[in-house]
Amino acid sequence: MNWDNIAKPIASLGVMEDDVAKLCGIYGSAKGLRIDKRALVIMCADHGVVAEQVTQTTSEVTRIVAENFTEGKSTVNQMCNYANVDVFTVDIGMDTDYYQENELVTNKVINRKIKRGTNNLAIEDAMSIEECKKAIETGIEIVGALKDKGYKIIATGEMGIGNTTPTSILAGVLLDKSAEEVTGVGAGLSKSGLNKKLLVVKKAIERVKDNYNQDMYKLISAVGGLEIAGMVGLFLGGLRYKLPIIIDGAISSVSALCAVNIDAACADYMIASHVSGEMTGKLALEKIGVSPMIDGGLRLGEGTGAIALMPMLDMAVSIYNNMGTFDNYNIEAYERFEEEAL
Repeated sequence: MNWDNIAKPIASLGVMEDDVAKLCGIYGSAKGLRIDKRALVIMCADHGVVAEQVTQTTSEVTRIVAENFTEGKSTVNQMCNYANVDVFTVDIGMDTDYYQENELVTNKVINRKIKRGTNNLAIEDAMSIEECKKAIETGIEIVGALKDKGYKIIATGEMGIGNTTPTSILAGVLLDKSAEEVTGVGAGLSKSGLNKKLLVVKKAIERVKDNYNQDMYKLISAVGGLEIAGMVGLFLGGLRYKLPIIIDGAISSVSALCAVNIDAACADYMIASHVSGEMTGKLALEKIGVSPMIDGGLRLGEGTGAIALMPMLDMAVSIYNNMGTFDNYNIEAYERFEEEAL
């Protein structure tokens, strides 16, 4: 069965139809589509650039929120409870002691630490190329491990105070945009705070835009974040292990853009959830060529936008699996016409 046979006007469910068609293509079957076992992977890391006063809060909030994820205390936990999504909280680079849990479990912070936060990208490279590659490979490996556990779809999330700054820099370089075009207030900034952030973003873009020579590992290591690199790995893991990966907001969208610049084929396994209130999200999704279903001004992060998509995907899958065809209802089928010039 395909959408054009279902008893409704053709393409009337818009992006819902596109997403289900993509899921069918990923799973290699148009029958009995199921996305009932699903995971949210939240990559958590700290950023040395916080020292430049580009954020309203300090880096210790990253650890507090990450541990709240494991106790079901954060916003995204409430959403996941409703949407029946398991939450995996990954320390890929927080400035904390090492957590003891190494297994992929849902009630602990999982140790995948590459290093204790990035260096201050305003004055030096955020990490080494080796650390960047290790973080990306960590994300890829997590997708494989979750597939082995039976998960059918993975949502991406992040927690990292200061991470809209590296996101803005990456977007500025990859989209050839000015600092003003890609820099927002993140979790909230005063006018003076935004000016400080703009200055950091502008100088960093100037530092790397002519030097990375299309080498994404070099670019991410220079001005990225460990959770960003980890999410790049999640998207590349979707390609390697043939699983759909849901893009969340601005941080996730720019991570997805980085992944596409490493291997364009991974876009075939990406599903966009929403247009972030942070401008880099929309710009990155447009560049990738994926259409989000939600435009609600969301800007919380954590994977909240990706999880908000889950009930809508459930509805779309239910319609696709269960609704009758034109023949079932004895209705003359709609025809699909090519657009004609007026």
